[in-house]
Amino acid sequence: MGPGRCLLTALLLLALAPPPEASQYCGRLEYWNPDNKCCSSCLQRFGPPPCPELSSLASQPLSCLLDELEVLEELIVLLDPEPGPGGGMAHGTTRHLAARYGLPAAWSTFAYSLRPSRSPLRALIEMVVAREPSASLGQLGTHLAQLGRADALRVLSKLGSSGVCWA
Repeated sequence: MGPGRCLLTALLLLALAPPPEASQYCGRLEYWNPDNKCCSSCLQRFGPPPCPELSSLASQPLSCLLDELEVLEELIVLLDPEPGPGGGMAHGTTRHLAARYGLPAAWSTFAYSLRPSRSPLRALIEMVVAREPSASLGQLGTHLAQLGRADALRVLSKLGSSGVCWA
C-alpha cells in the first residue's frame, strides 16, 4: 500500500466520521447543520432545537397574538398565500399548521373558503385558543419550525423583542 493510497483511505475515513459535536443518533452520511447543531435523524427524533429568539415567548398565551395586529398581518401574508398556478398550494401554510394542531382537513377547506373576508390563520388561532386556552406562542413557534418556516419565526420573534404579550 503506497503513501497515496494511505492518504486517500485516511481522507475517506475522516469524511465519513460525524462532526465532533454530533450526537449518538447522527449518521455518518447525514447532513450536519451547524446552525441548528443537529442532523436529520435528531430532527426527526427530537424536533427542532429551541429557538433562542422565541425563548421569551414560550410560556406566553397564543391569544395575545390576536391583539398584535401588525405581527398577525405579517403572519397572514406569509401563511395564507393565494393558490399558485394550477391551484397548487405552498408548503408550510395555515393548512399545514392546522394539521399540526390536529384539526381535520375539512376544517381547513372551510376556513379557506371564507377568504378574502376572513383569514384562515386568524380563524385557526381563534379555534386553537377556544379548544385549548393554555396554548402558547412557544407551541406555535415549534410547529412553524417543524414546517421549516424560518420567515414566520422571525416575524413571531418581533413579539419578544417589542416586549408585548406580557401577562
